[in-house]
Amino acid sequence: MNDMLNLDDSQPFPVEDETVEYKEIFNEKCKKEIAAFLNGTQIAYLYLGVKDETRCMTHVYSETALHHIEEQLGRWVSSSIYYPSPVGLVRLHFNGGLLCIEVHPGKSKPYFLDERTYIRNGSESIKASPERVTKMIANQNLDSFDTSESIVQELKFDEISDCFKSLNISFKPRALGFYNSKSKFTNAALLTSNQNPFTVKVVVFDGVTVERFKNRREFRGSLAKQINEVLAFLDLNNPLAARITGRAQRIEQRGYPSVAIREAVINAIVHRSYFSRSPVQIEIFDDRLTILSPGPLPGGMKLEAVLDGQTLPRNPQVIKILNKLKYIEGYGTGIRRIISSYEKRKKFLKFVAKEGYVEVNLPNLNYQEQMSVPADINVLSTSEHGMAMMVSDEQGQIIEYLKNHRSITRAITEGLLDIKGTKANKILKQLVDNNVLKKVGGGSATMYVLVQQIVNNK
Repeated sequence: MNDMLNLDDSQPFPVEDETVEYKEIFNEKCKKEIAAFLNGTQIAYLYLGVKDETRCMTHVYSETALHHIEEQLGRWVSSSIYYPSPVGLVRLHFNGGLLCIEVHPGKSKPYFLDERTYIRNGSESIKASPERVTKMIANQNLDSFDTSESIVQELKFDEISDCFKSLNISFKPRALGFYNSKSKFTNAALLTSNQNPFTVKVVVFDGVTVERFKNRREFRGSLAKQINEVLAFLDLNNPLAARITGRAQRIEQRGYPSVAIREAVINAIVHRSYFSRSPVQIEIFDDRLTILSPGPLPGGMKLEAVLDGQTLPRNPQVIKILNKLKYIEGYGTGIRRIISSYEKRKKFLKFVAKEGYVEVNLPNLNYQEQMSVPADINVLSTSEHGMAMMVSDEQGQIIEYLKNHRSITRAITEGLLDIKGTKANKILKQLVDNNVLKKVGGGSATMYVLVQQIVNNK
């Protein structure tokens, strides 16, 4: 740490720039400065107890304060608020009352803080433009996980080799990106080897809660082997149900469309973050099947964009390998296949993208109770057939209100959301257009009711 300033309050410290920032106190604002430094090109320093206007020390930290800040900083760095993980890149130094947070530029840029990317612009930390973020992603090149050197070099490929043989395709490890320029195995080789440490866990519950479980399995080995075995296990837990109608033949259908299960499982395994050691988690309830994939959406993408078919491959080498093995037919089509498989089913698909995971919730088509629209989610898929829709937090509050009340008016909406009439009208109209609410009456007597309640009361 040769570039750290020496403690000397007899004269002002140097001015702030792209590698120096001053804060009088340690608070939440420090998160943004750290994020911006992670996206920089040089080691940077955030000094605590120094006023930025005068550049003089105004506060001397005690040993007790040091330990408190050290613990809080450790929680930030090891939590999911930063992505990718900056563990090992952020350090705290203490020099006679002066605290300094040293931040090393990361190799896995861009680094996100709560889904936002920050960079240094002179002495300021500002939000990066979409163009800047895209450029950083493009410049990652060999810094992505699957092209980086594997920490395990004793690898065997019996399982993946058998997959290639079964399709009569030549197995050529070097052409598949198994080696780097130093002839060392890459993480793409690790993930498709027998020794792959990442797993998929599946739990089957009895009922619609996690209180009782019927079965549990953990799948290991090459990614291709995991996909095959997970899909086979889920097929056993996707029973066929028959429905008698007025027609001569009975109607049979699986609880979950096979194409939806296949695409959701493959997406979860292929596009997950392998910087996280958490397994892909699949839970089967009587009324739903949920798949949780570790890590946020890649590159700060929004869920709306993913649902529209946009894609930003997180593990391009893995995609290349599984594409050769016919697991992936085309980029950006998996989610749309899932949505299409539920068209006209009158069941609500649920997609959730958080900082630590991405979740797909597939409703059981044979479950008797009608699934209501969840009120605590940010985004659902859109479809002209009404099987899923976009639901914002504000819209969710309206739906939650209507679960306990027969109707809602514009005036009630204004008070509920603390907004003005124009915005209240806009939100209510969106819900009407999406066939979530029905408008009843007119003029000052206009009310809105849940379409779901109308269907259930008939």
